[in-house]
Amino acid sequence: LSPEQSSALFDLLTHHATYDEICQFKSPAAMKEYGPPFQDTKTTTSPILQSLLSKFILPLPGLRDVSPEFWKVRIENIIEELAAANLSESYDKGVLGIRKTLATAISALIEYPARGCYGGIKKDESVFKDQHFDPAKPDDVLRAWYVFMQQLVYGDLFDKLFAKAAETDDLRKHDSLVQAAHEFVIVNLASFMHYTLVVSPEGPSLLRMVENVHKLAPYTLMRQTLKVGNVATMINGMVKLMLAKVSVGTLTNWMGISSGADEGMNLMQQIISTVLGWDKKELKKRLEKIEKDKDAPSQEQREALKSWMEQSRPEQEECRRRSQEQSMSIVSTILSLSPASPDLSEKQHKLALEYLSLSLAVRDRTKIVDVLCHHNPDHLTQAVRDGVHAYEPMIRQVHQAVDLSATVADFQAFMDDMIKVSKPKKDGKPPSVEDFVHLLHSHMGASHRFIHQVAKNGKEVTQWFKDYVHQVSANFKQEHASPSIFDSLSTAFDGLKPEEQDKVRKEVDASAKYLDELYASSAARIRDVISNKSSTPYGPGAYLARWQELLDSTLVTPETAKGPVRKG
Repeated sequence: LSPEQSSALFDLLTHHATYDEICQFKSPAAMKEYGPPFQDTKTTTSPILQSLLSKFILPLPGLRDVSPEFWKVRIENIIEELAAANLSESYDKGVLGIRKTLATAISALIEYPARGCYGGIKKDESVFKDQHFDPAKPDDVLRAWYVFMQQLVYGDLFDKLFAKAAETDDLRKHDSLVQAAHEFVIVNLASFMHYTLVVSPEGPSLLRMVENVHKLAPYTLMRQTLKVGNVATMINGMVKLMLAKVSVGTLTNWMGISSGADEGMNLMQQIISTVLGWDKKELKKRLEKIEKDKDAPSQEQREALKSWMEQSRPEQEECRRRSQEQSMSIVSTILSLSPASPDLSEKQHKLALEYLSLSLAVRDRTKIVDVLCHHNPDHLTQAVRDGVHAYEPMIRQVHQAVDLSATVADFQAFMDDMIKVSKPKKDGKPPSVEDFVHLLHSHMGASHRFIHQVAKNGKEVTQWFKDYVHQVSANFKQEHASPSIFDSLSTAFDGLKPEEQDKVRKEVDASAKYLDELYASSAARIRDVISNKSSTPYGPGAYLARWQELLDSTLVTPETAKGPVRKG
């Protein structure tokens, strides 16, 4: 394989391997084989995710100080319980749900640092010459990001950034390289927000959920609590506000009269339960409408569909397998395996598919609330308490360095504007990427002020993060170890049979061509957005196309009783 082909093969493998590892978490057994920090074993069935967690998350200031129980008990149990709840699959619902949208988004994003860790960033000496960049010129912005990454990994740019941030909160006083790279980040972040909240199939649902959480968030009480001068009192007040439970169950469990009684919910859990409860209410209204429809599936058929939802994971997997093999919809397959009549008219079948989809959505929300809000012991609340305890030294310093009450007000204002921007305009047109760029530009001053105040007034916490970024950026340095990942891929390729090599080479060449076109297209869209000459309906970022590819490859049930399995 040529270097270009090896690189394309590496790209292809990490793309699929990352998503495969994420998909494993549908099974409760996945956590048992994950390795550190959940188990003390050195082996793992999720090498990419485990590597990213170990190299980027576990060393985070604050998080590195949590107790082992945080991972081995709290987080592991929450993930296992969600997996054991056997939440629905997109295949059954016939649509791509919020969880699938988020899972594919996470995969498309983290495959980039994964490639950086395994393959490294090749050092380019030419980037260390003095250069000037104009953040208003698209080509300068594109070039700046490449130079910026090189200097972060191989230069002393991090030290310069921390030093300048302590001096000023004015971006214009930073080096032109930083200004241009900042614009690159703004455009890509705006593009991601636009795609998530506007373009993606579940965008409206996500936006509605975010808006509901925003409505329920106790911003006023939080701001008042954060104004308290004594740090210990402030932290205690915030913990009580969000995590305190007051119920008969709490008292009887504490007194020893009962054990495992439902202690009710704290404010954090009330918000989760209420938001998902509102969703359930709307879904149930749609279910009732179907039940009253003259063409609705019979009571017996509806009961068969509901009964199937409670079957074990292996039984459901077998049903999906039959559905795919026989090119039969999931509804028809379920009914054919049940005592209920499998006969459905075209209209009945359509309503039956919708009925199953809505019923699964209601069940999912019920199960999620059960795990996060009603489980005893309450792992979620304890995990947050553990986190607060670990971050207490940092909270103390940040509280002294920054006006946190004003920071919360800034965040609230940003959320208000983001929700407003994400909705269709008065003329019915959807928001453009440029609208989100403008949103970020208008609020970036608040984040710059926060960073400046921390860097200026919180020397110790700033040093913690400076040490952290130096540590994690070293993961991207391309070591001259032998064999490299690319050498290993070439060796593996050489071990294939000639006909297999031809097949792989064709796929790799096609992938390389696709990637070239993808990056060229993304660069063109970045130019359009920065030029701000029109409304861009689909933002830049090659990861968005990778995300869409994962969504498009998701199998969903045939639309008709007998028909081909659909994708995306």
